Amino acid sequence: MSTSKLKVTGINHVVLHVTDLDRSRTFYMEALGFDDRGSVPGMRASFLRCGMQGLDLFEMVDCDVHGGEEMNHMALNVDVADVESLVAGLSEAGIEPFELTPRNSVFISDLDGHRIEMLPNSASERDRVAER
Repeated sequence: MSTSKLKVTGINHVVLHVTDLDRSRTFYMEALGFDDRGSVPGMRASFLRCGMQGLDLFEMVDCDVHGGEEMNHMALNVDVADVESLVAGLSEAGIEPFELTPRNSVFISDLDGHRIEMLPNSASERDRVAER
């Protein structure tokens, strides 16, 4: 693996699988002070914020959320302009993405198979929200 010229600038968000969305949402918001940043109609998920980092809660039924699948992925902001530059930088470092998303981010795996979403500046919605 080559040395990368990419610069990760922060954790964008973490996705946790939970058994009871309403209970978890209440805990993170009321007990820990996270802010609400919305939901998607028809989806049992809640999107929270702590500073500039996001915590996305996804309700999972009929599964053991502590069975090694409680963290779906970690998302990282990367200091590159767009997804093409990101893919080029990853390729230069010997890392091939396995998924390109509609919002112009890419997924890679770390050496243990953990899913990592990489967001170039053009895909970092939390930065745009903070600027407003």
